[in-house]
Amino acid sequence: MERVAGAVVGSAVGDALGAPFEFGPAGAFSARFPAPGAGGEMCGGGGWDAGEATEFNGAVWPCLGSSVWALRTTRSYEDAIRAAIDLGCDTDTVAAVTGGLAGAFYGLTTIPARWTEPLHVPLPGSGGRTLRLPHLLDLAHALTEQH
Repeated sequence: MERVAGAVVGSAVGDALGAPFEFGPAGAFSARFPAPGAGGEMCGGGGWDAGEATEFNGAVWPCLGSSVWALRTTRSYEDAIRAAIDLGCDTDTVAAVTGGLAGAFYGLTTIPARWTEPLHVPLPGSGGRTLRLPHLLDLAHALTEQH
C-alpha cells in the first residue's frame, strides 16, 4: 500500500509542482526555490488549468527517459522532482511521471507534507470536483484491494 500510495500521490504532487514552470527555461525551479526544504513551492506562479487536461503535449519516450534519469541521478523524492522540473520543457508531465516513479521507489512518507497538504487535483468534466490527499489515498487503497 505504501508504494502504491507513493505512486498515486507522488504523480499528483509532481504535476502540481511542475505546472507553473512548463516550457520555461532549464533550472527555473531551483532558481525560484534555491534551498531544498525551505517551502513555498506549492504557491503556484502560473500554471495549469483543469481545461488543459485534454491537450496532448508530451511524448512518451522523452518523458520516460527524463523521469528515469531524474530518479537514477538523485537520492530522494524531493531531489528527483527538483531535477525533473529543472530540465525545463514539459515540466508538469515529466514531474508527474517522475513523482509516480519516485513515490513508488521511496514511498509515500518521503513526499514532503508541505507538498501533500495543499495538494488539490481538479477533475476535468466533473463539475468542479477537486481531489485532495485523502481522496488520493482512498484511490491507492482501492488499487491494492484483492478482488
